[in-house]
Amino acid sequence: MQLTRRHVLAMTALTTGAAAATAGVVGARWWDRPAGAGFRHLSAAEGVFLRAFAGATYPATVAIPHDGGDLALDHYLDDALQTMVGTQRSLVKVLLHALDTWPMPRRRHAFADLDRPQQQQVVDHWTTHFRSEVRQAATSLVLLVGMGYTTHPRVAPFFASLHTCGYGR
Repeated sequence: MQLTRRHVLAMTALTTGAAAATAGVVGARWWDRPAGAGFRHLSAAEGVFLRAFAGATYPATVAIPHDGGDLALDHYLDDALQTMVGTQRSLVKVLLHALDTWPMPRRRHAFADLDRPQQQQVVDHWTTHFRSEVRQAATSLVLLVGMGYTTHPRVAPFFASLHTCGYGR
């Protein structure tokens, strides 16, 4: 059998359709997972990812000796999700799952299972990615988690000394 242009087009369409169907099934599975113990909206896996993400994004430093992964910022985001409508909340949850599975093809582990230096490399990759959608999604999550980090009762005094207008939750 000779391969014709029609065969190539048919195989391309089939491959594209299979990829779209797979993405749809995976997205539906991530869409609205039930809340885990201690959360109103986040699942346990989403909480684990957020703690890992917060630790990688906001590690303890000499200036601020508090690690974002140890400050229960997953609960801060869970509270923030309360203010969002259902679709927005579900989209944030899909984003958390998508980012957690992002490193799997290359590193063979979910983001939350990587060690801290690898997590920091992945976050750096996201925030400098050539696709603006990836950069914006990662930066949005960095900022959202950062609001919880900078206003946390153990971290806020470090920022309050820099801002005389009052700072914290």
